[in-house]
Amino acid sequence: MKNKKTALDPEAKDLERVIAHLDTQYEQGEDCTHPDTGIPISDGEYDALRRRLRELSPNSEVFATATASKVVTAAAKVVHDPPLTSIEKASHEDRDVQEQQLFKWLTSRTRIADVPSAEFETMAIAGKIYKNQPINLDAEEFYLAYKLDGVAIGLYYVDGILSQAGLRPRDGINGEDVTQQCQYVAGIPQTLNQPVTCSIRGELICKLSDFRQVQQELESAGEKLRANPRNHAAGGIRQFKHPEKTKSMQLSFIAYTIEALAAPPYKTEIQRADFCRQHLGVPYITTEPFRFERLQELEDAIEQLDFEVDGVVIGVNNLEDQEQLGRHGDPRTGNPKGKIAWKFREEEAHPIIQEIQWQTGRTGKIVGVAIFDPVRLAGTNVSRATLHNAGFIQRNQITIGSTIAVRKAGKIIPKVTSVIAGRGELEFPKTCGACGADTELQTGGTEEMLQLICPNSDCSAQNISALCHYLSTLGVLGLGESRVTQLVEGGKVSTPADFYRLTIDDAMETGLTIRQSALAVAAVRMIAAPDKLPLEELEAAIKQSVRGRIAIPLWQLFASFGIGSAGKAAGKALADHFGSFEKIRSASVEDLESVEDVGEITAVAIREYLDENARDVDDLLQFIEPTVIATGGSLEGQVFCFSGGFPEGKKHWEAEVESRGGKCSGSVSQKTAFLVAGSGSGSKSAKAEKLGIPIITTQELQRMF
Repeated sequence: MKNKKTALDPEAKDLERVIAHLDTQYEQGEDCTHPDTGIPISDGEYDALRRRLRELSPNSEVFATATASKVVTAAAKVVHDPPLTSIEKASHEDRDVQEQQLFKWLTSRTRIADVPSAEFETMAIAGKIYKNQPINLDAEEFYLAYKLDGVAIGLYYVDGILSQAGLRPRDGINGEDVTQQCQYVAGIPQTLNQPVTCSIRGELICKLSDFRQVQQELESAGEKLRANPRNHAAGGIRQFKHPEKTKSMQLSFIAYTIEALAAPPYKTEIQRADFCRQHLGVPYITTEPFRFERLQELEDAIEQLDFEVDGVVIGVNNLEDQEQLGRHGDPRTGNPKGKIAWKFREEEAHPIIQEIQWQTGRTGKIVGVAIFDPVRLAGTNVSRATLHNAGFIQRNQITIGSTIAVRKAGKIIPKVTSVIAGRGELEFPKTCGACGADTELQTGGTEEMLQLICPNSDCSAQNISALCHYLSTLGVLGLGESRVTQLVEGGKVSTPADFYRLTIDDAMETGLTIRQSALAVAAVRMIAAPDKLPLEELEAAIKQSVRGRIAIPLWQLFASFGIGSAGKAAGKALADHFGSFEKIRSASVEDLESVEDVGEITAVAIREYLDENARDVDDLLQFIEPTVIATGGSLEGQVFCFSGGFPEGKKHWEAEVESRGGKCSGSVSQKTAFLVAGSGSGSKSAKAEKLGIPIITTQELQRMF
């Protein structure tokens, strides 16, 4: 009998659900937003969620799956050598503390250039640099440049011709191949001005002026607006099936370094920037000698920029000195010691709440939104911000008249960071504003997780959100929330299957024009580039598409259902184990729980969903064909666990194993056939030895292929 997995505590369970949701959004090139509040989640916040989950549940099934950077829709990978890594940060709400971080860093780096560090420290302690007075050092010992808030990318040129382009993954090595998409990005030359072989690294961005135009076009088309320029760029470049779609995303590229150039005609970072800009014809971020007073000047000037920045990069100017400094931790993938990011302070306002509105989301959670007199943040007027959950409101005594601290996350989404002055207990709404059902306060085990919910599964607000989740998970483009709302309120759509019954005439009855109606139907049918087709050709393509079922990977179909913690990982595990959707439907809770990476809670959630929604699922299967990729191969059925570091990256080897029918797990168990050990393999190796599991190298693994 299978040992029961230890049930997760409520916070860990909720973290797994949120992380699975974010992974799915990332894979589809969508804006990564919190499933309950809709607030954008940054890379740093995502990493913090995973760290917290690791504290609560080190053996969570989440760690046996890819992070949100593993995009299964990518056709190929680009191996970055050296790895594309991030840099350490000088960041703190207290500016004095942040300055001390920077001073400490500068002091330690001056030694490599034979600058008397004692003199430097004396001047810092004396307070001269606190007054923005320049330090009496070599004017070009350090450099600085704006830190772009975009999507990191590496471009590889052979004899001056672009050969490959890859995004930065979380491991820094195995990036998604976006070579085809790059021909549609402004600032990326297909041919350099000189026939050199090199790699150029920089950021993909959407300029603010272009982003405003993109938002206007999305709004006019009734589609969901993008959360911010960075998320738009991340999704816009991931057009793997139809690279030409990247052209309409209005993306740009700005370089910040060039590497692997034979006999480079420069010795400093500033000289390198000039060479790349003037001799290769590549747009390059402005790079200048470091002066303390420039930090504030550059921060004050960001409103005049046409692109998003979140700070300044400061680095050792001499390239040989940079190389000697090395990296933190792993000599290949660690952060470089020769650079540091000075993070700008986020603007903060302290408005008084005038009104609180309530919004019901896809899962039934009702979130409060604070309404206040407009305040100026990041160049725009802000008058509303989400109040997180009921626990946050209750704990901070938030009500009308409370003073709150509001910042703009990514200079786009207003976010309540703290409460300056609460005013008392708020009376939560007794009924759901969307459907009128009685609301409930639901605890998740802690006061912080207290949620106000609508228990009515037929709530119109939940239904619209669930339908939008279904479409976005399947990668349906061009059918946003406003269009879905029109179709639902017009009585044409209430379940996912209804999307596939939709005709142009049906959509027109809800108030859409004939062109808008055709595009809506084409979006559901996943017709390529429908906006480029004349109406007659579009109608013909729609007629052709209705003749057969649409093939959807089984794991993706499961993720689209929105079943608690049953996201991508559970879907893949179930597909591999059972081999068909019908076998999964007939499986008991015990059968489901016996699958690797599916715990008791997830198994119960799947069984309950399939039982309660059997009719809707049957209806959907008339139009959708769940598919399972039959891999086969030399490693069929064997479970591998990887531990430690690998020059090619762990994901590279996991992909090799899975392509040959093997399975990969993040933990060592009795089911593990082999532990593949890289550099620094520790506790997993010890556990494998204890269980008698063979420990092999990647060379030995290759001989098994």
